[in-house]
Amino acid sequence: MIPLVTILGLSLGLLVTGTFFLEDIFNIPGIGEATLQATQYRDYPVIQAEILLFALEFVMINLIVDLLYGLVNPEIRLQ
Repeated sequence: MIPLVTILGLSLGLLVTGTFFLEDIFNIPGIGEATLQATQYRDYPVIQAEILLFALEFVMINLIVDLLYGLVNPEIRLQ
C-alpha cells in the first residue's frame, strides 16, 4: 500500500500543475489561465500569489500522503 499511496500523491501533484496545460488547450477560464495571463502581462503580485497557492496545495498533498503512511502502516508512526 505504501507505493500506491506514494504514486497517488505524486499524481495529485501533477494534476494540480497540469491545470496550466488543460486550461490553455481547452480554453477553460481558471487559475492556470490566470497565471498564464499574469505571466504574459508581467503582473508580478498575481504571479507570486498563484505560485504561493500552488506551492501550498503541493505541500498539503504531501502532508496528507505522509499522514496516510501512518494509517496504512502503523509501524511508521512516530512515538
